[in-house]
Amino acid sequence: MKPSSHAAAAQRAPQTPNIPEPARRSFLEKTLASIIGLVVGVFPLAAGLLVFLDPVLRKKSAAGSEAKPFLRVASLSTLPDGKPAQVPVISDLADAWNREVNQPVGAVYLIKNGNKVTAYNAICPHAGCFVGYAADRNCFQCPCHTSSFTLDGTKIMPSPSPRDMDPLEVEVRDGDVWVQFVNYYPGKEEREEKQ
Repeated sequence: MKPSSHAAAAQRAPQTPNIPEPARRSFLEKTLASIIGLVVGVFPLAAGLLVFLDPVLRKKSAAGSEAKPFLRVASLSTLPDGKPAQVPVISDLADAWNREVNQPVGAVYLIKNGNKVTAYNAICPHAGCFVGYAADRNCFQCPCHTSSFTLDGTKIMPSPSPRDMDPLEVEVRDGDVWVQFVNYYPGKEEREEKQ
């Protein structure tokens, strides 16, 4: 039997081998696909993160621009004349996402002399403990490290406190005492306001 002409032609034609693509072309395609996938995935993640952190970023930019508000702390008629009275400071607490109303944020000592009132932060400037009033000695005294202060806030030497008690701005409005409440960092000679 004679092979057919078609089969004979197929046998005579040189066959070209199947040559695989170079490995580098495959590597470049995979690298490019990975970079594009990363970019496509990062942009939505970054946009979502910015939206999530927006309240924090706005609060930080506005933190230094506002003066502390005055808070009502007591009625003038309830304060004893010439003797310190410790009163709590109540305010609304707010962070970037939450708001809590009427929360204690600290305490102050108020000293009334007639219609004039002075105020001191009740936190010791040495280590941040609450200062007490020692009626028998007629001075302020810290129970933590024995810092003592006169009624005008001056430290009594020797004292571990680096500075006098922290005075606060006071206003008397319609028989009520309003204080511009500020907390300062303890342990520093100069007053540095906490944010």
